[in-house]
Amino acid sequence: MKRREAIAAMGAGAMAMNGVAPPTWERFRRWMQDPQAQHFFGEAELPTVRVLADMIIPRDDKSGSATDAGSIEYMDFVLSESNDRAKQAWHDGLRWLDEECGRRFQKPFVQCDDTQRGGVLDDIAWPARARADLQPQVDFFNRARDLTASAFFSSRMGVMDLGYLGGVFNPDWQGAPPAALRELGVSYEEWDRKYGGA
Repeated sequence: MKRREAIAAMGAGAMAMNGVAPPTWERFRRWMQDPQAQHFFGEAELPTVRVLADMIIPRDDKSGSATDAGSIEYMDFVLSESNDRAKQAWHDGLRWLDEECGRRFQKPFVQCDDTQRGGVLDDIAWPARARADLQPQVDFFNRARDLTASAFFSSRMGVMDLGYLGGVFNPDWQGAPPAALRELGVSYEEWDRKYGGA
């Protein structure tokens, strides 16, 4: 499984687990068109979110980055509708990134180079290896990774990245592989005998 496939799998269903209701496309569209809409990210947080999201899903030879896909706008919308606990966790997590980079490197997260930022994120990206006192930051990074993945892989760019072909007729489909049918204990012949093949 490739990195993007793994991130996509982790993002599926993660919003509900983190107190974030899955929004409808219609509500998102209306929110994007409303100049009075309530935004979640403050001006000081937006640069940090953009850098963080692009570290989670960077541009590669297959497609653009999280920000290229419009993920930040979607994340902003989702978080604007989330519960107070989720909102506070995001504000606290973004503030911690700047504070930790300030402590280590005497500059905020966005001014650090990739190696410095990567070192900070490595401390919170692996729950089994993280120090116990960093649990709130680990939880934040898991939320950030999951929401970034949900935003990216629900965008047009993300769907193209996955190569999803739902709703497209495949005239060359030959059926399930024999090994998969054997593992399930089924066969096309048995189906035809039972239900009448064409």
